[in-house]
Amino acid sequence: MTRNVTTIMTGWEFSTGETAKPAGEGQSIDLPHDWAINRPIVNPMDWGVDQAFRDWWGIGWYRKSLHLDAVEPGRRYYLDFGGVYENSTVWVNGVEIGGQAYGYTPFRLDATEALHDGDNDVLIRVENLDAPTDRWYSGAGIYRTVRLIDVPEAHLDEREVIVRQNVDLGTGSVVVDVETGVGEGAVVSAVLRDADGNEVATGEGAAHIALNVADAHLWSAEDPYLYTLTLALGDDSIDIRIGLRTVTFDPDHGMFVNGVKTILRGVCLHQDGGCVGSATNRELLRDRLVQLKEMGCNGLRLAHHVHPEEMLDLADEMGFYVYSEPFDKWQSGHYKRYFEAGWRDDLAAMIKRDRNRPSVVMWGVGNEVENQAKRSMLAILRDLVDEAHRLDDTGRPVGCAMSPHFQTEAADTSQSEGIIQATDETPADQEIEDPAERVERIKLIADITDVTVLNYSEQWYDRVHEAVPDKPIFGSEVYQWFVGHDNQMQDYISANPNLVPEEKEYVVGGTIWAGFDYLGESMGWPSKGWSGALVRTNGVPKAGYWLMKSYWQPDGEPFAHFMVADYSQADENVKEHWDIPPFVGHWHFPQYHKNVVPYMIATNCDEVRIWVNWREIFVAPVAEFPNRVVTGYLPYQPGTLTVVGYRDGVEVCREETVTPVSPAVELRFADVTELGRPALPETVELPAFAGEGRGGYERLFSVQALDAEGNPVFREFAPVHFRVEGPASIVAVDNGNLMGNEPYGNDTIHMHQGVASVLVRVEGAGRVVLAADAPGMRSATQVIVAK
Repeated sequence: MTRNVTTIMTGWEFSTGETAKPAGEGQSIDLPHDWAINRPIVNPMDWGVDQAFRDWWGIGWYRKSLHLDAVEPGRRYYLDFGGVYENSTVWVNGVEIGGQAYGYTPFRLDATEALHDGDNDVLIRVENLDAPTDRWYSGAGIYRTVRLIDVPEAHLDEREVIVRQNVDLGTGSVVVDVETGVGEGAVVSAVLRDADGNEVATGEGAAHIALNVADAHLWSAEDPYLYTLTLALGDDSIDIRIGLRTVTFDPDHGMFVNGVKTILRGVCLHQDGGCVGSATNRELLRDRLVQLKEMGCNGLRLAHHVHPEEMLDLADEMGFYVYSEPFDKWQSGHYKRYFEAGWRDDLAAMIKRDRNRPSVVMWGVGNEVENQAKRSMLAILRDLVDEAHRLDDTGRPVGCAMSPHFQTEAADTSQSEGIIQATDETPADQEIEDPAERVERIKLIADITDVTVLNYSEQWYDRVHEAVPDKPIFGSEVYQWFVGHDNQMQDYISANPNLVPEEKEYVVGGTIWAGFDYLGESMGWPSKGWSGALVRTNGVPKAGYWLMKSYWQPDGEPFAHFMVADYSQADENVKEHWDIPPFVGHWHFPQYHKNVVPYMIATNCDEVRIWVNWREIFVAPVAEFPNRVVTGYLPYQPGTLTVVGYRDGVEVCREETVTPVSPAVELRFADVTELGRPALPETVELPAFAGEGRGGYERLFSVQALDAEGNPVFREFAPVHFRVEGPASIVAVDNGNLMGNEPYGNDTIHMHQGVASVLVRVEGAGRVVLAADAPGMRSATQVIVAK
């Protein structure tokens, strides 16, 4: 009998309290499940700014009746958890089989001795009682995939397999060395298949197997080609998807992928998915990554914890270069209570799960940790780097993301929760301001790591490279608009830091903080999260998104997007230096009679022309503007603002932004991720089921408000009620406004900037009609065909 892997995501029961409710009395749920996201918003609340002011605290219980026709002798049965937040304990038929403290770490428990034929009672206790919480919204509960793995007694373990490669760029051949994770005396066979299922190499051995691949199709972010490696031991076999590629780092020229100089153009991501909290799934993650890919993004910093394996699977498939790290701080903040006993296991869980992935190009072992560059910190760092090298000897560099703040020996930052607090709270006489002394501290850390990994430090890159000439620099956190000054981290110099890797070859690239707005790490009530990212939680791109697209897709499909600085918008409580001026895509200022307004145009054209109604406003070529951003001032006159983009003197794109001629009179389902927000097709096809043992397929749909002539009404904020008919249900609503107090787990939400969104779960094959209603407007309908 071969290996059987069963995903068990449906048919669970949930309850809260000191004891679990008896079977049959709990709330029926499917996984993934975040018990906190739909709890009441509470203010004041301890650690509320970190946990989106959701009532996160408590003990949760998950129960599942797991039926096995027979527990076969000579086989092992494992329960495999992608992550449980947090402090979990697992019982099977009343027998405790283990658990996991740190909530982001995947873990696998042997349930063999506790199982029996027939129905088995699986009970999981999840405890969220301790402070401090994470600095960002963590969610609570079983929020990742759970599987039952049924294997022969003698079996393979994919976590113990190491795939090493020797790529010959001259001949195009690759020698693959497979360390199988089994001892001498066993016989393991290996088959490597291409993306079409054709065998390209075979081999057999015990501890090691060599495979020779001629004319290999190499993996890169631009061409993420995957092979499947099948290993077999007796009746057991496993499939591992691998990409054949070589990634090297040069101290003077940055990163090379398959011999080609490559700039990592990336963003930082937390794991939450907005209206679903941390209960994300593959399709929601994929939609977000598609949006980033369309921007020209090719890199991800998965901050500051182990992310779900579905995210890494997608990075492999879609083509992203990943910097991955298991935890944030070491001996302060949330992870302090786990560090001493757990860091080795947590680091190992991440690296063993992901070391064979083509997408992962760097490991991180900490972020803005306490007491940077002091003797105690350096000793810990050496241990972490050495352990990462031991776990992965394939050549991936190891870094530690440095805060731009360094303190004198008299300072103790072990209680600091992060860069925000360090920025605002460190006494002036304890902060190192001298650039030369700051670089000395950076060098102490960089001498231990393989890459110099820096947050918000572009102004010191040349100094650092001179001091540490044998290692390239990676910008692990980068602002989207400003850079600092030589004398301080924060300044308001509009020299865009995302152009620095183009100017300085020794820079690997950078990852903007952040790609998507996220829950938690709020700057205070009423904000529920971080609003300073490139894209809102409901997928609406902001100005920074279009600016990065102009940088990262210079030869892509031509576009020119007009945005005006609208200071009449409500403050979204963003930390200043992480913010961008309030540029938004509309031409509607009913409060103005005659006024001059600042604007920007993000474009990958070499020239643009602007008309305000019939009048042309002349502008210089794009290359003559600082940071390649067309900026200036326009007289506000209601009507049509037209921007035309040119390449080599030929018109290649055109955008019209129109002042609404009336209040909003109708709703329309639209693709709000695209320029112009085109209407969705009359019928959208979706899979009837998500697969992998999960329930329904989920997708976010958005409506926008239109005037009597079909123009968007940016300033509309009416409540929108969503309803659905057919085999589907409404999971949540969102409007991208983290300042609001409306619950996600509802069917109604007010528009924000003329948009409201709904997450729909398709629950079977058939025709679904999704509708949206708003007072005084014609309703919108969207047909979904689930197949």
